[in-house]
Amino acid sequence: MPKTNAAAEAPVRPHSLTLDNRKTLSMTGVNEVISFDEKQLILSTEGGRMTIDGEGMHVTSLLLEEGRLSVEGTVSAVTYSGRASARKGLGGLFR
Repeated sequence: MPKTNAAAEAPVRPHSLTLDNRKTLSMTGVNEVISFDEKQLILSTEGGRMTIDGEGMHVTSLLLEEGRLSVEGTVSAVTYSGRASARKGLGGLFR
């Protein structure tokens, strides 16, 4: 059974990111897609807000109920901003 945050009562999902040859990105721990186009994706994740910059990017799979996302295209940058989930002890790691 997944752990829950008592304050939010939402399941805690593992957050991981895999980037193969800067062309295929797969990740878990996605809470919300805030915006996206072929040059930029902005996501809310268990690790904090994430911006993915690139060219010709398109979402090949999105399963928000499972927190999974797959993207193809050329990835030039991945940036975290905001605070990571305090319940994971990463509060200041990705500022």
